[in-house]
Amino acid sequence: MLGCFSLNKHGLNVSLTAAAAFWLLVAGTFLFAPQRAHAQEIIATVNGAPITSWDVAEREKLLRVMHKPATYDDALNSMIDDALKLGETSKFKISVSDSEIGQQIAVEANQLGTSAAALLGATQRAGISEQHIKDHFSADFEFNLLVQAYNKGVDASEGAIRAELAKDGGKSAAGIDYKLRQVIFTLHGGNIFAETQARVKAAEQLRTRFTNCADGVPLARGMDDVAVKDEMTRNSLQIGDALKQLLDKTPTGHLTPPERTAEGIEMIAVCSKGISTDDTAVRKAISERLLGAQMRADADRRLAELRSYAVIVKH
Repeated sequence: MLGCFSLNKHGLNVSLTAAAAFWLLVAGTFLFAPQRAHAQEIIATVNGAPITSWDVAEREKLLRVMHKPATYDDALNSMIDDALKLGETSKFKISVSDSEIGQQIAVEANQLGTSAAALLGATQRAGISEQHIKDHFSADFEFNLLVQAYNKGVDASEGAIRAELAKDGGKSAAGIDYKLRQVIFTLHGGNIFAETQARVKAAEQLRTRFTNCADGVPLARGMDDVAVKDEMTRNSLQIGDALKQLLDKTPTGHLTPPERTAEGIEMIAVCSKGISTDDTAVRKAISERLLGAQMRADADRRLAELRSYAVIVKH
């Protein structure tokens, strides 16, 4: 759960380890999904690469899951964009691993205000194939890598950061500092469902008894197969909205609800929270936001350029 606190260069509050764990955890549910043969008709080509009617049908479902416009034309244009991205990145022999696909899924989930596990669960319920999901997020991740390479060394200017800080009369909040501990009930395998249910029940029981970190941490440490990690401080400007909302509604000294993660059944102890007196985090958040906007604009420009000279044939 707390893996999502890690920040990369452009302020994406997900970590490779956590995203990969989410991907491996949830993607396993696809292994037992029934495999069906699909009638496919080529409806377009992009520089010779085919797009089929099944591709577009799958993309319509994926766009709906991501709360984006999902008409036939929207889905076809999304598939064309992916073909253009993959065609361009293939020139540089860029490829991604499952863990990196998981990272991109976690980024998208964060933007939607949800978790990677929840997003993947929604795609499974919508009946979207694992391969289609991997292909789409591979295209996004690879193209983003290429855009970042083109913009290597680019940072937001000090003037732009100061201008953002000066908004609202210079009253930009420095955010909230949270002092947190991860409490993890480990799993050992075997009958996964039965063990998970039992560990969730034990976690809920601890949650009712955990009313402050001074007494609760020793209590948790005294339980079998429970790990309590060292205290960490995170600023609200460094984490996603979904996690911030969770921490804000959790009373100080209490635990968040249990959640299944790659490490087991995990809860977060919110030991303290208060307004930060350091503007380092807000300056970093502003810099990352400005740079992120610049990267997105450059990605859009490059994609439009690729479209302008691509050979796109619609059948």
